[in-house]
Amino acid sequence: MKKRIFQSMSLLAILAIITTTIMQGVFFSGELYEAMRHQLVHEAVCLAEAMNTGDVTYLEKVSQRNLETRITLISEDGTVLFDSTVQDESQIENHNERPEVIEARLTGNGDDARASATIGKETVYYALLLDDGKVLRVAHSMDNLWQNIFNTLPQIIVFAIVILLLALLLVRWQVQKIVVPINALNLEQPLQHNMYDELSPLLQRIARQNTLIQNQMKELEERQQEFSTLTENMDEGLVIVNGEGYILSFNKRAAEIFDLNGGDYLHKHILVVNRNLELQQMIENGLRGQQQEMLLELDGRSYQIMSNPITVANKVQGLVLLLLDVTEKQQQEQLRREFTANVSHELRTPLTAISGYAEIMSQGLVSPENMKPFAEKIYKEANRMITLIADIIQLSRLDEKGAQFTREEVALGDVLEEVVHRLQPLAQQKEVVLTSYVEPAAVLGIRQVLQEIIYNLCENAIKYNKPGGTVKASVVQVGTHAVLKVADTGIGIPAEEQPRVFERFYRVDKSHSRIIGGTGLGLSIVKHGVQLHHGEISLESQLEKGTTITVRLPME
Repeated sequence: MKKRIFQSMSLLAILAIITTTIMQGVFFSGELYEAMRHQLVHEAVCLAEAMNTGDVTYLEKVSQRNLETRITLISEDGTVLFDSTVQDESQIENHNERPEVIEARLTGNGDDARASATIGKETVYYALLLDDGKVLRVAHSMDNLWQNIFNTLPQIIVFAIVILLLALLLVRWQVQKIVVPINALNLEQPLQHNMYDELSPLLQRIARQNTLIQNQMKELEERQQEFSTLTENMDEGLVIVNGEGYILSFNKRAAEIFDLNGGDYLHKHILVVNRNLELQQMIENGLRGQQQEMLLELDGRSYQIMSNPITVANKVQGLVLLLLDVTEKQQQEQLRREFTANVSHELRTPLTAISGYAEIMSQGLVSPENMKPFAEKIYKEANRMITLIADIIQLSRLDEKGAQFTREEVALGDVLEEVVHRLQPLAQQKEVVLTSYVEPAAVLGIRQVLQEIIYNLCENAIKYNKPGGTVKASVVQVGTHAVLKVADTGIGIPAEEQPRVFERFYRVDKSHSRIIGGTGLGLSIVKHGVQLHHGEISLESQLEKGTTITVRLPME
């Protein structure tokens, strides 16, 4: 801007100086011309006065002294009587047709400027009518005028250069002075320093534009804040890529899923994050405008990825990737399939036995003395199936987070004493000593579920014990928790099997479990019951030495 202003003002200054110089030259040449004419008039008057008292010889003397002035004496008939520049006057043509001579005879004096036919130069003439009817004419060559002009030209040029330099300095100073307020202008508050009235309309428009931009930025920031709040608090991962597959944005959950916290992945290709071929194919199809879904395994977890193309004017401009953690869903689906298969198998076994015995009996193939044992086996298998169905129903109710149960304050020691009393016959049958120790410890819970927890633990401890073994059950208060502990001296659980004993239908020794009538759901019911009460369960066991299961339930 400064450069352009400086160039413009400098050009104006140069044009002004050139114009002024030319005008001065024209004026100066006019002045010289007028000065030359006045000089001719003066010389003509002086010569005329002398000629009225003298003769031609006087003119010869004057012309010898003043070589620059041409003196001509013309008779009444136009014959040149004397000419200071010509030796032979008879060779000169008649001068009565000269404009200055004609004017002098009419008015007494006359002047003219033209190229001389005699000497061939541009000449200024002045003619004066003498008393005797002759015309005295004096003339100066224009060469003298131009010579004077050329003589003064260097001074004029020097003067013009000096003026130009001064003008350029002034222009530079003025440009600096003009630009400083503009450079110091606060564009955020343009109306605070309005130095030039000419800029007021522009500054007002800038101020209005600033207000509009600020409002738009505020609205964008609010929308961005809303978007960030929504995306950052999503349980799902969100990744946005452009039309070339480069990452434009991702939320915190996506960073956790793809482990992006250790580097700057913005504006990098999505395949830098994960090079799974199926993911690559899905992104390529998504950028072609296809909506797709896929299941991606990362670090032992399952994620369902859905891609949705962003289309503007029928052209794909980007892609939105939504990542849902479906690990638990997949695990539950797997458990459901396993549970269904196990239930089918567990129900089929007693039903097959019942059907087989009943068929033999219906065909009369059983002797009267074997009828009772067959009926006992049918009864036993039917009870086993009823127990299994009851356990399945109980698990289903626990899976619903106890929605059908009522919570109350339960004295855990009293429940333990009741269970121990009920299981004493079973303990005596298995030749196991069952004892209990209780301290006052009440929890806010579901009495029926707590009773089933204690019953299943104590029953398992008796069933999987050895003849002559012991089962010690206790309830004590430790801090803010009621601690239930059931310890036996039974067969124990191998270390590699211990993490799975709480799974549904899982049995450490399937043959032994089937002999003693286990359904494989007892400990699973215990685990779900403890979780329903926000408690913790732990297990310690050694082969042939026994097992201890500890349950910690919050009292508040």
